[in-house]
Amino acid sequence: MTTTHHPSPDHAHQSQSAAAPWPAAGGQTEIEALILEMLQQLDDAGTKVGHLERALDHSRDIGAAVGVLMAGHKLKQADAFELLRETSQEQNRKLYDLALAVIDTGELPTRD
Repeated sequence: MTTTHHPSPDHAHQSQSAAAPWPAAGGQTEIEALILEMLQQLDDAGTKVGHLERALDHSRDIGAAVGVLMAGHKLKQADAFELLRETSQEQNRKLYDLALAVIDTGELPTRD
């Protein structure tokens, strides 16, 4: 019976640490630079997630406002959205803010 010698985990770790990377620019090792880069990527991903969650919330409210306009004005979905968009531009209001007003009142607000 033939036995195969497998290095112990401690031995494998020692051989990896013996080949430690040289300090990169700025006095960081390559591993430290990689960790910093990955942390930055995680931070960027977290920022993107926050933006996407806010956009999803906004789109739901805009969709609800479109539904209110469809029911109240007997409009098709595209026409109700167009009415909301045009009113937003005419009143120089953000579409989302106008949508919230429609949800709260059940109708398009008149110009102040």
